[in-house]
Amino acid sequence: MSTKKDLTPVAKRRTKLIYEAFQEEPDDRDMLFQSSVMAHCYLPRREPGLAPNEIWQAESGKFSLYVMPMPVRNPVSHELQYLGLPYGVKARLILAHLNTIALKTQNRKIDMPASSVTDFNNYMGLSEGGSQINAVRDQISRLASCVIRMTYDGQEGQKNINMPLVSGFTLFPEKHPDQLMLWPSEIELSELYFANLMEHAVPLAKSHLTALSNNATAIDWYTFLAHRLHRIQSNKPQFLAWQTIKDQFGGDYNRMVDFRANFKKVHRLVKSLYTDARVEEKGTRGLTLHFSQTPIPKRLLSSGLDAKV
Repeated sequence: MSTKKDLTPVAKRRTKLIYEAFQEEPDDRDMLFQSSVMAHCYLPRREPGLAPNEIWQAESGKFSLYVMPMPVRNPVSHELQYLGLPYGVKARLILAHLNTIALKTQNRKIDMPASSVTDFNNYMGLSEGGSQINAVRDQISRLASCVIRMTYDGQEGQKNINMPLVSGFTLFPEKHPDQLMLWPSEIELSELYFANLMEHAVPLAKSHLTALSNNATAIDWYTFLAHRLHRIQSNKPQFLAWQTIKDQFGGDYNRMVDFRANFKKVHRLVKSLYTDARVEEKGTRGLTLHFSQTPIPKRLLSSGLDAKV
């Protein structure tokens, strides 16, 4: 007779987060916000195998996202240096928290809510540890040194928007030139990105993102559903073929059968948290999306951000 293996400490923590998020009443959910740009196309889910100066590209229907790394000047060597592309769950969580602070204060200049990267990790609900701290610091420097371009193919031609995510940041501090980045006291979002965020922010439940913080694909699918489902007409469900879903969420997979098996697990994980999401699985055909309530009740959004950020 086989015995069930004990869960690892990480798995136990993950299970606890999912259970707590499931038990949380919708009206008690704290809010985080993601840009609608990141609800169509996504940052790399893992470190991309690209040259340091190579552009990352992601497509979704008429939308395309290009993430362009920009070099910074090293004051010691006087050479231009690429810091890499932002990727993974931490880049997504960091951006959501920075977005939320900017929206709450209505100011694109963000006074950081913690005095150290360890405090910021705790603020985001991530576990402590040297690897976590270094990863967060690394992802912030990558976010600060890239430019994104969003293109949309409309009836009147292609619309192109260049958007640095961050326009102000301290790199290579003078007192510590050997260190790429110390913990900043202020981050300034670019004016264009902030304007887009103010107009098109997607509200998400902080507890849900925290529970999904080991799975970038789950965060992307959750963000997509939170942005899409409440826009669907109640009498006109939308069908997504598996190939369409794979094109948007499965760039790392060669075989459809492997992608579909994994994505079904991702969807069921997201659905265990976003229980109002009405999505039907249609076997090997695809998924049908139905009108659904948002993860954050609209009455909370209309009452303002102050109490829920």
